[in-house]
Amino acid sequence: MILINERSPSQGRIVACKSGRPKISDDADRALFAESAGTCLLCNTTLFPEDPKRKRSIPIAERAHIIAHSDDGPRADATVSQELRDAPSNIILLCPNCHTKVDKAPGGYPTEDLLQAKRTRAQAVSQIGGTPSFSSRTEARRAVERLLMRNRIAFRENGPDPQNGAVASREQAEAWTDCVLGEIVPNNRLIEAILDVNTELTTPIERETAELLRQHTNALERKHLGEPVIGPAPRFPQHAEDLFAGGE
Repeated sequence: MILINERSPSQGRIVACKSGRPKISDDADRALFAESAGTCLLCNTTLFPEDPKRKRSIPIAERAHIIAHSDDGPRADATVSQELRDAPSNIILLCPNCHTKVDKAPGGYPTEDLLQAKRTRAQAVSQIGGTPSFSSRTEARRAVERLLMRNRIAFRENGPDPQNGAVASREQAEAWTDCVLGEIVPNNRLIEAILDVNTELTTPIERETAELLRQHTNALERKHLGEPVIGPAPRFPQHAEDLFAGGE
């Protein structure tokens, strides 16, 4: 999948596909960037890094097909119509490094995993976009507690054995991955957003917990997307269950 710049970076144009395939409309472009929150779907790096020499940001986003545009491309599926292959629902925004990875090793990035990652990101961004600002710790606690409760139930119903981390079958492992990416990760992202938006209500320990939760969620998401996690995975923060506890 060859990608070129339609305009130079200084003109602020994103990278677009070429080779006879239709160009995505400007409205679809904007929707893709809103859905991605301006970051790479896989590594979360910004798609608008700062260029110190130019003293401005440079767009590096690359549009990547999940199911290949052509019949012999990465993750090709001849049963899918050309119209659907080139639809925004089949396109993700990646940084150049991740785009190279997913197309050079398509077996490590199967279609369903990428589609699930796209759905999860869109859901998380949608929730974060509506993150409320609370007037008291009591209000914030109610919102966070609902999300923590949903995650506890999800783990109890779908998760591995809490003692040894084992799962009973491949089917359970797949169900747990779906639960992590579709429920637990988005809930954690929303908790992080609540902490960020309502930072004036937080304590120093809670601000530290927010960063630990972010690290834990990033590693959890990478693991269930099949990406390598270097070193021991960060555990769920000890103080996360007590966020905003105590009221004002």
